[in-house]
Amino acid sequence: MLAGSLLVGFTVLLVAVWLEYQDSLASSAAAHEQRYRRRLDASDQAIESRYQKVRRRWRLVIHWLLAVCGALMIAAGWAGPGRFWIAAWTAVTLLLLCIMMLALGDAIRTRHHRTRTLPDEFNR
Repeated sequence: MLAGSLLVGFTVLLVAVWLEYQDSLASSAAAHEQRYRRRLDASDQAIESRYQKVRRRWRLVIHWLLAVCGALMIAAGWAGPGRFWIAAWTAVTLLLLCIMMLALGDAIRTRHHRTRTLPDEFNR
C-alpha cells in the first residue's frame, strides 16, 4: 500500500508540475501571437486578453488542486492504514471531483468564447 500510494502520488504531482509548465509555455506563445495579430481591433483584443487571463487563472487553480491531491496521496501512503489514510483518500476523491467540475467550466467557457469570436460562417 505504501509503494502504490507513493508511486501514484509522485506521478500525480509530476503531472501537475508538467501541466503547469506546458500551460505557461502555451500562454506565453498565445500572448506573443496576439501581439502580432493585426486583424483584431481593440475590443476583440481586450476580449481575447481577458479570456486568456481568466483561463490561465483557473487552470492554475486546477494544477494546484492536482498537486494537493498528489501530496495527500503521498501523505496517506506514509501514514499507512488508519483514520488519516481514509480521510486523505476521501479528500483526494472530493478534490478530483472539484477538478472535474472546474475543467467542465473551462470547457464551457472556451466553447462560448470560440463561438463568440469565430466568424459567423463557422458558427452554423
